[in-house]
Amino acid sequence: RRVHGGAIPSQTYPSTGLFQCEGGAFPIEKINDDYCDCLDGYDEPGTSACSTNGKFHCPNLGHEEKIIKSSQVNDMVCDCCDGSDEYDSGSSCSNTCHGLAERLRIKKKKKKKKKKVLC
Repeated sequence: RRVHGGAIPSQTYPSTGLFQCEGGAFPIEKINDDYCDCLDGYDEPGTSACSTNGKFHCPNLGHEEKIIKSSQVNDMVCDCCDGSDEYDSGSSCSNTCHGLAERLRIKKKKKKKKKKVLC
């Protein structure tokens, strides 16, 4: 199961419907409810509720996944190439993931060619 802004923490206990984090065990419904239940901010990967130390997971489909600070979520700045961090800010983020992935692929290919020439 996935939640907005990231996967359910790996410490989830499906039989009980709870997930474990620093601070206790909480119901899955507490994930991304815009309230920081866990001391480590683990329950809010998709909100800025735990902005001091929380993390947000950018899926960036078609490119590399990225983790940003929760304080960067819905701040009107597109930090994720898929725009997933601005889901509720009103900001219009273009999905640039495929373009970034292509540029990275070309860069790696050039680097590989250069390495062959030097050998």
